[in-house]
Amino acid sequence: MSETPWQLWKEKQAGDKVRPWDLLNPKIGRVDDETFKYRYENHCLNCPSLIQATKTCKKCACFMPEKAKLPHASCPLGKWGAITGTEDVI
Repeated sequence: MSETPWQLWKEKQAGDKVRPWDLLNPKIGRVDDETFKYRYENHCLNCPSLIQATKTCKKCACFMPEKAKLPHASCPLGKWGAITGTEDVI
């Protein structure tokens, strides 16, 4: 039996600072358009780990068009990282 997206997400969250509800937190800002394009359009859309139909990542089970907007988020494959100095807004 394969793991569900929820199980994958729970395993991935062991040391990650990004949580799904961060998208609803008004205290957490968003990256600028240039950073978003660098993260999502340059890396995620071309990544073999992205499920194109759902835009979710096979490695972290995140919806990447939204995760890429969070400043403290990072790619589970190391293709792009968190913007430093954003930890205090969480």
